Amino acid sequence: MLRRAKLIKEKDLQAIEALPKHDREVMIGNMIKRDKQIGKVIRKGIVEGKRLLFQANGVQSDEIQAIRSDAVFIIGRRLKTIEFGPITFRPTSYSMYMKLAGLEYYYRSSDNHVDIKGINDSIVEEPDHQAGIVNFMATVMGYLTRNRRDALRKYLIEFSEAYKAMELPLCYYREMSKLNAYRTTMEISDFSYATTMPSEDDKKIINGIYNYNRFVLPVIQQYL
Repeated sequence: MLRRAKLIKEKDLQAIEALPKHDREVMIGNMIKRDKQIGKVIRKGIVEGKRLLFQANGVQSDEIQAIRSDAVFIIGRRLKTIEFGPITFRPTSYSMYMKLAGLEYYYRSSDNHVDIKGINDSIVEEPDHQAGIVNFMATVMGYLTRNRRDALRKYLIEFSEAYKAMELPLCYYREMSKLNAYRTTMEISDFSYATTMPSEDDKKIINGIYNYNRFVLPVIQQYL
């Protein structure tokens, strides 16, 4: 959007593009703090980009699953026109969509991948969550996509029992929330204690109720 608005010199934009993703975001954030106009240009440009995408592809309202700040989700077809000068929409196809407990799940069967909307991406991308609760959701949606309802029910019963018995790998109990850590039953000076590096010996004090109530239970209530 900054390139489209020609607000910053090209050589500076190229230097920003060469940075790692996190450093690039920090750099842009600092630029916005110094010059509010930059933030306005980016927000306005994103809105205009989506307008161009809808207009060029004749998108109808009943085809729109959702509109996000930096993405749109279209049902039933792949949009053909996705480049508008320096603006390029990167297409991704999903096999299934599900909404549970206020969260949206987009599943891609080609690589058994699920994107979760309603939680900060940086939290969802945490390796513990990818190997834990995100993997659980991908497994559930994989069964649903293949229409294996009986196998899903069996999986949910066994998973629920193992989860409550604290028999799963530790990663399943890392709270996928702003806390983004392992909540425990311990309290220190009236504050609950959480850790990011527990050991197997810590399982007896880990409180995994959040993930169970937020992710596992809604699936059980819907499909078991």
